[in-house]
Amino acid sequence: MDDDKRHRHVTLVCPACGSSQFSDDEEGGENSIVTCTGCARQMTQDDLIRENSENLEAHAAEMADEAIKESVKQFNKSLRDAFKGNKNIGFK
Repeated sequence: MDDDKRHRHVTLVCPACGSSQFSDDEEGGENSIVTCTGCARQMTQDDLIRENSENLEAHAAEMADEAIKESVKQFNKSLRDAFKGNKNIGFK
């Protein structure tokens, strides 16, 4: 499988105003404070991620579905290649 297809950027949005623009303090990490540039709401990065959990779960489920489809496709291709030229085994 191509790992480049598995990378995805998910935009986090402010739960108050829906803005996706944030400024953060210099600490970094889950407990750093981020400030929404749209409404000036302050929260920790952990809180921001928690507030966007529904969106993140939807993206994770979509990525899982895509990975399963790709795996099935590659498995079918490898089976076809393994039995290529065999007169007794055919695939629809």
